[in-house]
Amino acid sequence: MALVAIIMSVNFVACSDDDDDNPIVGTWRGEVVDDGKGYSDSYTFNADGSGIWQEFKDGKQIDSESFKYSLDGDKITFTWSDGETYTSTFSISGNRLTIKDNSDSVTYTKQ
Repeated sequence: MALVAIIMSVNFVACSDDDDDNPIVGTWRGEVVDDGKGYSDSYTFNADGSGIWQEFKDGKQIDSESFKYSLDGDKITFTWSDGETYTSTFSISGNRLTIKDNSDSVTYTKQ
């Protein structure tokens, strides 16, 4: 019985580390738009496939929306709290995340 308990606890510990392998997990903050208005946004991706988008003006949060996400290669699919779904491509290089929709792309820095 003791041997079974040890094996089971090792298996549970090994499985809990799998979420740490997802490089998109964390908070990514966009740069302030250089249009004199002081807007920026951020995405927080959780290991369980949930997340939140936040918009800031002059460093203060003015809007937010929750979402679910799934990854498939370089594709990320967002399902927003209102049920709207869309898919974008993404890439991560060091501490920078780039999300591209058609011809538009935005780069975020990991916080």
